[in-house]
Amino acid sequence: MVETMTLRRILTIAVLLCLALVGLGAPANAQAAGSVELVAQSSWVDDGGIFDIQVRVAGADPESSVVVRVLPAWTERDDFLRKDIPSDSQPLLELAPVLLGEVQNTSNEVLGFQIVVAGPDSPIEETEGAPIAVLQSDGGSNVYPIEVSLYQPDGTLADQFLTSLIELPRGQRNAPLQTAIVLEAHVLPTTTPEGETELDPDELDSVETLVSAIAQHPDADVALSISPEALVGLSNSTEEQPQRIIEQLRSIMDPRQLLTNPFTEVEEQAWVDVGLTPELRELYRLGSAATNTIVGVEPDPSVMLLDRTIDETGLEAITSGDSANSFGVEAVIVRPAQISPLSKDLFPQALTTQFVIPTSEQRTVPALVADGGLANHFTNPGGSVYNANRILADLTLLSLQNGEVRQAVVVNPPDDWVPDATLLNVMLTGLERIPAIRGASPAKALADTAFTPARGIGTLSPPLRRDLNPQRQPQDLRSFRTEFSQARAAIDSWSAVISGDQASTDLLESLLQVSTDYRLTDTQRSQYIESIYGLIDEQKESSITTPESDTITLTGRLSDIPIIVDNNLGVDANVLLVLDSEKLAFPEGRALETTLRPGPNRIEIPIEARASGDSPIRVQVFTPDRSVLLGSSQVLVRTFAFSGVGIIIGAISVVVLLLWWLRHARSTRGTIRANTSASAPEAPPADAPATTEHIGV
Repeated sequence: MVETMTLRRILTIAVLLCLALVGLGAPANAQAAGSVELVAQSSWVDDGGIFDIQVRVAGADPESSVVVRVLPAWTERDDFLRKDIPSDSQPLLELAPVLLGEVQNTSNEVLGFQIVVAGPDSPIEETEGAPIAVLQSDGGSNVYPIEVSLYQPDGTLADQFLTSLIELPRGQRNAPLQTAIVLEAHVLPTTTPEGETELDPDELDSVETLVSAIAQHPDADVALSISPEALVGLSNSTEEQPQRIIEQLRSIMDPRQLLTNPFTEVEEQAWVDVGLTPELRELYRLGSAATNTIVGVEPDPSVMLLDRTIDETGLEAITSGDSANSFGVEAVIVRPAQISPLSKDLFPQALTTQFVIPTSEQRTVPALVADGGLANHFTNPGGSVYNANRILADLTLLSLQNGEVRQAVVVNPPDDWVPDATLLNVMLTGLERIPAIRGASPAKALADTAFTPARGIGTLSPPLRRDLNPQRQPQDLRSFRTEFSQARAAIDSWSAVISGDQASTDLLESLLQVSTDYRLTDTQRSQYIESIYGLIDEQKESSITTPESDTITLTGRLSDIPIIVDNNLGVDANVLLVLDSEKLAFPEGRALETTLRPGPNRIEIPIEARASGDSPIRVQVFTPDRSVLLGSSQVLVRTFAFSGVGIIIGAISVVVLLLWWLRHARSTRGTIRANTSASAPEAPPADAPATTEHIGV
């Protein structure tokens, strides 16, 4: 057994050593072959202009050589996209091979080549010294393939790439191709269920790359699509990079360059399907308000980049309605897979004019389609500069195919493309310099572009109609609709109480809005909803302290009783006091709206006693909509009040008693006087004669 295990170990080590040797040998061979890549080139040239191209050779033998050839101009865009060059094509110009050992001291140095484009109006005179490479042209509009090849010392092709030389007349006769560059910044929710802000470093770098490119090329008129929630996250961060991004956006953005978006990334069709169109409209309103607060401009809602799930019912929902209930969308941009294909017989070339899309109610909405061929250039393996120049050459070819028609095209990178600063810089520089193409906002591109005739370019026919073809099924939001509506009601109820606490209200709103992001799982979405209830309960539990049971003694039928309610929130609380008693009436009503200041609040409540005796009052404190009970208590009121009949009888009794007392008092005084007179007879007058009293028996 031990011998078997030892043998296996020896065999395993031997195999690993062989693999290691093979692995070491492969890079050495690749390094010997070398590679060549595009470093820089001229955007375009005119008659008599000089075309510069710079390449870098890496890992090649010093005896290797570089050859540059100019091939016949492209005539078909499809050939350009496939990089198809007829095998029998003869180069229009081939530069002499350059031996690396003669021009490079070390590997990775940049090699430069120049080509003079000579049209009919610019004859090239021979000069002494090094010969000049001259490309004889017709002086018109052309896109020439430039083939750059690296050969090993034995003549074997080691590496090769194909770029383009754009030649255009100085006097551009046709209107330039309106080119709407639409860049999307996909940022996952930055607000956690705990209400904290978290920014992903890679996403931050991507956003800064896009924003910086727009800032460096203001004439390119690039449009940006970014969720307002991402802007809020950037604004809330105290780090240097997010603040730098926000400052750049504030300094460069025009409303036409910001595409309208809901607060978070949602699937609009999913909301329409479950009857949440008003709530979806509110998400867009909140998104626009947040963007305006942070960036200083409101996005232009007139043109929307359609979500991939939208069908004709969703299109109807977001493009219809009166001014108060409208999204403000007047036209849309769709991706190639979202729209019905074109007839190759009627439309053999790529579509660079607008068309209309019917809604479920048979209204039509103007639209442009983002070109799929242009999108593919972003992810070619040739490198940033190479890909950017492929995009520029392709745009130029599109501008030449129907030069007499007002044209527009939308350039929208694929979702999986990682923003590349070099590619964007080269592409946008060319967009500013090449006369055949011109940057435009989506709204301007649509406004300045002709409609496509249904029977083909050049015919007199109604505008082309194309049906929507959703790329995927939207999420089923039926269960979330209930959760969302209940959470919405809870927030509205509590926000009415703490309307003065804007920070808490905003946090609750933010958590609800973030929960709508379609990229969240059901579990993650539930975490946001539960956090909303948790925050409300945490504030609600100790918010209001109602009075303990007490006894208040009153002697009048009408009176005010004091109730002490403590507000522990630290901000004003708008509440509803609800009073209930069987023996007491409340002249101002049983429900009293009041604002409680922080701390103890003395509230005088008018009451009317219906009978004497003990009367309990139940005092309840609710939210203004009476949906949540914040506190309750009971107060015992002891009154000595009488009914109307009792008061009359009592009054009569008092009067009778008073009369009796008066008569009794008067009678008593008369009796006393009589008794006094009988016991002390009057003395005779002084002049009366003396008499003698006789007592008889």
